[in-house]
Amino acid sequence: MHSGWKFVAVAALGGGLLGLSGCAKLEARNDLNKGVQAFKSAQFEAAEADFKEAIRLDPTFINAKLYLATAYQSQFVPGADSPDNMRLGQQAVQVYQDVLRQDPKNVNAVAGLAHLYFNMKDMDQARTWNLKQIALEPQNPTPHYFIGVIDWTRTFKANEDLRKQLGILTASDPLIGAPPTRKTLEACRQLAQTSMPEIEDGISQLKQAMQLRKHYANAMTYVNLLYRQKADMECGDQAARKTDLAKADEWVTKSLTARKLAAAEAAKAASGGIH
Repeated sequence: MHSGWKFVAVAALGGGLLGLSGCAKLEARNDLNKGVQAFKSAQFEAAEADFKEAIRLDPTFINAKLYLATAYQSQFVPGADSPDNMRLGQQAVQVYQDVLRQDPKNVNAVAGLAHLYFNMKDMDQARTWNLKQIALEPQNPTPHYFIGVIDWTRTFKANEDLRKQLGILTASDPLIGAPPTRKTLEACRQLAQTSMPEIEDGISQLKQAMQLRKHYANAMTYVNLLYRQKADMECGDQAARKTDLAKADEWVTKSLTARKLAAAEAAKAASGGIH
């Protein structure tokens, strides 16, 4: 049996630690609140300092970590490849990863990584994290939409690269003209092997997004764009190309209609439903 004094001593020590811990947590929350105010005022360096201090005081403080990652991400400029800019992106990635080590199913960190990798042009990672977000939030249309955009981005880039190689500089010209040459036909078929599955996946993902969000005009726009990519991947099959372009045009009309309906609903809601 353990002696009574040892039990009392341990209990007293534990109580002291709990008191100190509670004090630290309170101070951490104060620093978080200060950081949030600085963040809202776009004083990002001050906000970062406050969030870091909150994390130092309470290393388990997930909200402070999420705010710190968001502060880094808010300063990241998509498309700018400067070392300083990319460092901000990597700092945000590291903090989000830290959150996920603590809470593997933290949807805010997963969504943050999905969006951040997309803006950093790392489409493989962006796709991976959007799929993880879908697993955590199956009713959220946004990750389905972004996967569709990723599929279009990848197939458009591959098509554009091949067009440059073949000397097709006018965007409205088909990838395979009439009559097709053996060189262009073979190149197109090789590209279609990898691009067609991505195109079909993108259309499927965007349609899922539309099932989850009413009047999702942006998703409809990308379905249109993917059908235009599909038309090029028909590799000289003019009937199939014509069908794809007709579908693309249909989605342009649907997108315009959806925007009008969404605007009408927003105006009605703003007026309190009064006609």
